Amino acid sequence: MINIRPTSARRMAGFTLIELMIVVVIVAILAAIAYPSYTRYVQRTNESAAQGQIMELASALEAHRAKNFSYAGASINALAPELDGSEHYRAELALGAGNQSYTITATPSSKVMSGMDILTYSSAGEASWE
Repeated sequence: MINIRPTSARRMAGFTLIELMIVVVIVAILAAIAYPSYTRYVQRTNESAAQGQIMELASALEAHRAKNFSYAGASINALAPELDGSEHYRAELALGAGNQSYTITATPSSKVMSGMDILTYSSAGEASWE
């Protein structure tokens, strides 16, 4: 008897192992390129959020000083609860001599932010990210 089925119909039944391996290699290469870019994007986003929260705290500190004539009694948890509760940064407020100046320091504290710089902002307007 003659085989009526063409050979191409037999090949259309599925993918070969070589074809699947090529697809796996291509996906692996794309993932190797995309993951570091995504990680850096997440770090920059978290850093920008912390910078904004530091600036909000600085504004709240200036309002506190205008009302009380010094920064005495000001705290991060009262004036900037978002910065105080950040999962990526640990913030500290250091008051200067006579409670007339301050320095805000935000240190990266999560694994996601490893390798990122410490952010500082002072009452003189000096920011470490500028």
